[in-house]
Amino acid sequence: MPKLITTSALALAMGLAACADNAEDSATTEAEAETSWPGVPEEQAAQIRELGYVIDPASFEIYAPLAEFPPYDDVTIQSDIAYGDDAAQKLDVYTFNEAADGKSRPVLVYVHGGGFTGGTKAGGGYYPQSATAWAARNGMVGVNIDYRLAPGSTYPAASADLAAAMDWVRANIAEHGGDPDHIVIWGHSAGGNIVADYISTESINGGDVSGVKGALLMSPYYTLDVGEEPHVYYGEDASLQTAAPAIERLGASSIPLMLVSAEYDPEVFRTFASTMVEAMCGDGSTMTCPTTLELADHNHLTEGASIGTVDESFSGPFSVWLAGL
Repeated sequence: MPKLITTSALALAMGLAACADNAEDSATTEAEAETSWPGVPEEQAAQIRELGYVIDPASFEIYAPLAEFPPYDDVTIQSDIAYGDDAAQKLDVYTFNEAADGKSRPVLVYVHGGGFTGGTKAGGGYYPQSATAWAARNGMVGVNIDYRLAPGSTYPAASADLAAAMDWVRANIAEHGGDPDHIVIWGHSAGGNIVADYISTESINGGDVSGVKGALLMSPYYTLDVGEEPHVYYGEDASLQTAAPAIERLGASSIPLMLVSAEYDPEVFRTFASTMVEAMCGDGSTMTCPTTLELADHNHLTEGASIGTVDESFSGPFSVWLAGL
């Protein structure tokens, strides 16, 4: 049996309590913080701890016995729909076969990671398809996108592709049962940066983030200082790749954020997460504090790969956050 974990405003940093504006909000937050979800099964947790603070594709093998691989019997995937002229500008739409007709459903748009240079919407087996399949099974329409990769395509290409994909969603998702006025975007790792840059940069989104009700940033990473070598995607511009200006841009956005990190994320990711929380939620901050969640016994890859499995340590709090948007 998987062990049960209890989220706590301190231990797992469901950061609603710190941001509550009144006693009623605080009481609601405390009730939510006491909710328990099945956590990482001990067999998987032991393997994750053994791998340590690394980004290792072997992590996906850890969750493979718990995951369902596509194709799915209950979810239809319409693949490789073009949202632009480039070969990389393709998306997939996931719909639940038994969804009620005539009722618009919220939309979850997923943006994969891969260090800006790799990764695909098809992943290597079951993830990230499991993210959009989970969305379809839980009352949403899932959209999973590919985008142009570095070094051939550098900033702002990937976020500009997300903007184009969002234009496609607004224009077409109603035909698939989705509500273009209720969209949540989830970006993992480099995908988290791509989502953050899209929602916080008017030159990328064109001033139009209509329909976006929230954004999940899962282990994004902006460096504290510029490295000696140009960034493969951001180049040499410190304002694009460093934490302080990125957080300032996010803080100016009105879109609700959820920030997820993993206990076994490499240090640079955990440092950025703590820097972002301190800046946005600390005393004297005028920014909107994000809902934050640190996942015990998870690493950089298993945090997302857990969705749709018996491990609900991420999907449980994520569902609560989605319901509140």
